Amino acid sequence: MTRTGTTVAASHGGETVSVTTFRLTKPYRPQLRKQAVTELDQVAAKLAAELKGTVVASRTVRAGSSAARQYDLAFTKDGERLVERITFVLRGRQEYELLCRYKAGKEEPACAQLVTSFRPT
Repeated sequence: MTRTGTTVAASHGGETVSVTTFRLTKPYRPQLRKQAVTELDQVAAKLAAELKGTVVASRTVRAGSSAARQYDLAFTKDGERLVERITFVLRGRQEYELLCRYKAGKEEPACAQLVTSFRPT
C-alpha cells in the first residue's frame, strides 16, 4: 500500500485500487447533477484518449451513501487488455476519485467492494 498527501493505493498481481481526493473550486450541490454528469462524461473521454482507449460504459451508482458517476475505460498496455473503472464522488467541495484497474474479462471483487464500502471523510 502506498499513501501520499491525496492518494491511497494498493496493487497486487497487476490489479490496482486507489482513492484520490481533489478540492473543487465551487461546492457541489445535487441540483448541479446534470451539469456535473456532462462535465464528468467529458473528463472520462479525455482520460480514455490519454490511455489510447475508449469509454466502454458509464452509469450512476451508489458509493457508500452518495450518488456517484462511474466509467469503464478499456485500453491496451504492454500488449495486455485492461479496464480502468473510475468512480467520481462529489460532496461539497470534495471530489473523490475511486479507481480500479484490472485485466479485461476478469473483474476483481475489490472493485465492487471499493465502491460499496467507500465512506468519505
